[in-house]
Amino acid sequence: MFDTHCHLQDDRISAKAGDIVAAANRAGVTGMLCCGSSAADWGGVERIGAAYAGGGVVCAYGVHPFYAGSVDIDGNNWADELSGRLAGDPSAAVGEIGLDHTVSPRGDDRQAELFARQLKIAERYGRPVSIHCRKAFGVMLSILRDNGGLKFGGALHSYGGPPDLIDELVGLGCHISFSGSILNPNGKRAFASLKKVPVNRLLIETDSPGLLPRGAAGPFNEPANLSLILNRAAEILGESSRKIAELTNENGCRLYRQNSY
Repeated sequence: MFDTHCHLQDDRISAKAGDIVAAANRAGVTGMLCCGSSAADWGGVERIGAAYAGGGVVCAYGVHPFYAGSVDIDGNNWADELSGRLAGDPSAAVGEIGLDHTVSPRGDDRQAELFARQLKIAERYGRPVSIHCRKAFGVMLSILRDNGGLKFGGALHSYGGPPDLIDELVGLGCHISFSGSILNPNGKRAFASLKKVPVNRLLIETDSPGLLPRGAAGPFNEPANLSLILNRAAEILGESSRKIAELTNENGCRLYRQNSY
């Protein structure tokens, strides 16, 4: 299995990263995309990626929309550092980037500009992306269209949008990733979206240490819980867990260029 979105560098779990990666491997999770949130945690992502590459950890660097207000968009420091990390790690992706219109203050224009610039950096280095989007799908689609889609692929992580956007997102180069939210018995929209994703674009994730799935021991989520999400996805799709594990792992490996698993 491939956990296509987690945050092993998060202060809540980083001290136990080795134990967490080992537990994930024992649970059958052989790939984990560890996503950065701002320049402040990129060093932690790099250290964990270097220490546990053999356990399947792949690095991703990006500025999350939560931190858009702390970035000097017109300055080059953040962009230069992001570019340097990508140049130094040919396997690294760009993420977590995107838009969030639930935060306050929102700074919509700043978020949009930062998102668009990070897409261009990803394109310059030929890297896939991991995208966060909450209550901003119209703006996100407009930016993706203006960008000509994702030329090197990417994932809408923890997808919570409506099913009628799936076709266009896929056409713009997106994979669609589902998290523990599909374990909510009232998540009818998520179920409908899951069923609409083409099998070659379907991904699963934990988004750990957040989004602890129903039935998982806490207090924090971790990649070893991916099987809970896998099994629920298989149930919703009417397929075997083995089949969904195989196809989502293949999709994750292909997208994030880790074909050795």
